[in-house]
Amino acid sequence: MANSNHQLHERDNTAKLGVKHCLEEFHNSMDCSNYDNTTAEMSSEAITLYGKGEYNLACKIFQQTMEDFGYRPNIGSILPYELSLRDVSTTGQESVTSYSYQRTEFDEGIHCFEDTEYINISDQKDIILATLLFNIGQTRRKMYDFEGAMDCYQRALQTISSVGFSAVCMLVTKTLHNIGKILYKKGRFEESIHVYNLAIEKLNPFAGANPVPLGMTLNCLGVLYYHKSQDDCEIGLKYFQEALKFQIRGLGEMHQLVGTTLNNIGRVFVQQKNFKGAIVCYQKALHIRRICLGDDSIDYAATAFNAAQSLHQEGQLDHALYLYRDFLRVAKVKLETNHRDIAVVLGGIAQIYQKQGKYKSALELYEESINVGRAALGENHFEVAMLLNRLGNFHFERENFDGAIEAYKSGLKIERLVLEPTHPNIIVTLGNIGEIYRESGDYHSAIQSYMEALQLQQDRYGLYHPDTASTYNVIGLAYDQMGDVDHALKNLGTALGLRRKVLGDHHLDVATTLTYLGRILYRKNFVSAAMDLFSEAFEIRKSKLGNDDGDIAFTLYNIGLCHQAQGNYRKAIECYAETLRIEKSVLGENHKDVAMTMYKLGEVYKAMDDFDKALDFFQKTLRIEREAIIEGRDHTSLVRVLVEIGNIHLTKGSLGPMMEAFGEASRILSSPEISSSALPISQRLYAFDIACPTAAPAA
Repeated sequence: MANSNHQLHERDNTAKLGVKHCLEEFHNSMDCSNYDNTTAEMSSEAITLYGKGEYNLACKIFQQTMEDFGYRPNIGSILPYELSLRDVSTTGQESVTSYSYQRTEFDEGIHCFEDTEYINISDQKDIILATLLFNIGQTRRKMYDFEGAMDCYQRALQTISSVGFSAVCMLVTKTLHNIGKILYKKGRFEESIHVYNLAIEKLNPFAGANPVPLGMTLNCLGVLYYHKSQDDCEIGLKYFQEALKFQIRGLGEMHQLVGTTLNNIGRVFVQQKNFKGAIVCYQKALHIRRICLGDDSIDYAATAFNAAQSLHQEGQLDHALYLYRDFLRVAKVKLETNHRDIAVVLGGIAQIYQKQGKYKSALELYEESINVGRAALGENHFEVAMLLNRLGNFHFERENFDGAIEAYKSGLKIERLVLEPTHPNIIVTLGNIGEIYRESGDYHSAIQSYMEALQLQQDRYGLYHPDTASTYNVIGLAYDQMGDVDHALKNLGTALGLRRKVLGDHHLDVATTLTYLGRILYRKNFVSAAMDLFSEAFEIRKSKLGNDDGDIAFTLYNIGLCHQAQGNYRKAIECYAETLRIEKSVLGENHKDVAMTMYKLGEVYKAMDDFDKALDFFQKTLRIEREAIIEGRDHTSLVRVLVEIGNIHLTKGSLGPMMEAFGEASRILSSPEISSSALPISQRLYAFDIACPTAAPAA
């Protein structure tokens, strides 16, 4: 025990001294006779308490050990970083980032070096003192006294600044890691990245002999870049991949840390929409974590959760469902009943049930996921809004438009409360609401919602942005559907101009807008102008998609319509025949689009007075339409084909087949579901509209 004459000034005075001054007084006053086993014994007792989670008591013993050792620091005072840490501030506003939700239950690999350190009485006194300061910092961090912890870590680094680094390599590394960890928890990524880069500088010379600490540090940097922003995920991936090399070199392929880094790489692949790559990483991580941790581990469950989401994206629904359920098996034991991830997984299972046609079970799970999410996160949380949007999508696909609007508007209300005014989620939800109104025929409400989304897009992205162009495009469609051709042409024209400028003349979205404009011009009988637009769309799609894509088929169909309207029957037949070839290959022999194209071929041959070929195509169409009746589709198309067949037999003088065709059509027309006014017997019975893809709902 140092005597009172040699002690440092009392706490209030110490706070006024710089770190270097305090240490100088300590070194001058140090009595080497105190350098005995008592320090190590007291420290060991505190380490035992720390391991039991008794952090407050452990902290007091560590501090008492330091006082007995002859040093009484004013722990908790805010001091500037020394050494290379001068650029890192412990005070002031935290930096603004996209980071919003830390997954503290699951291991990202950043929570390494969590333990305290034993004292070695043969070490230099500076190393012993730095170790005690580090240990106090660990207890303060565990008690969420981050400022006090940071002060201790800084003092520890300053204390050993004059010691040869090889003697204190791991103590410095662990101290830097814990400083970086606190900055990470606060969302101060740039500062945290700076600290971890310092650790890498210190570790690089020793990586050959001990590659594991460097691998752990590289992984931490990967985590920071992963969370920092989506634009930085490629940097994060490079750090993760480099970390994996060092970890495998030092630990082998079946170590827990390797599994953690593979899981992290999978998460980056998901950000990049590379779900196949993510699945490969998750499967490896899942195997390692099952072997190392057991399949009841929460980290095994976390990887099962991640893998299930990627499998879900790739359409591997059965495997995804198995892993979702495996996650729930563990999570319901390890986590609270009302936990955010349980809500998300319930929603994922509901989506699979929806795909499988199990609508009742899907709806029950959607509602349960929302209830769990509200209990876990509160009423007004952006993830609750996400769950409500999923429910809205369910109702939209079931054509329960009122239920869909209610769910989406509930989600929108939350998003507007908790997100910035121009947040992309708000824009998407407004677009979804507009799409529902459009599908339900409420075009005025649809346009109002689209216009609101458009204003937010222009505020956030400016005029010249792909999303802004897409909204102009769908506004044009809505005006077209409500019969306002002038506004439709104006908005579609704006969309076309923006898409050409932002995406280039040869982008597929340009082809889509050209098709929509061509559709309107065709209906207005500007056939030549429509033909030019369809032809340009065809060249774009052919260059991007090849000769056998479904989009090529309907573009050729539209060109065929124009040739037919102009009386160019041979060219119309060429277009329809190629359309038919592609449709049979892509859609199958009995698809309704195949029937529609064969009907048009029959119509053209009939116009050319080639009644045998016309009759052949109409009869092939009839066979498909009869199958459609069995499947429960509308009878109207069947009646139209029968009338065309009857007309041809009438022209040929084949009265028996004529009466048979007209008789069957008459029997169908007698059904109350069919309106005979739609079926005048004439030479133009079947006026197909232009095949054009509907705007894909954002829901």
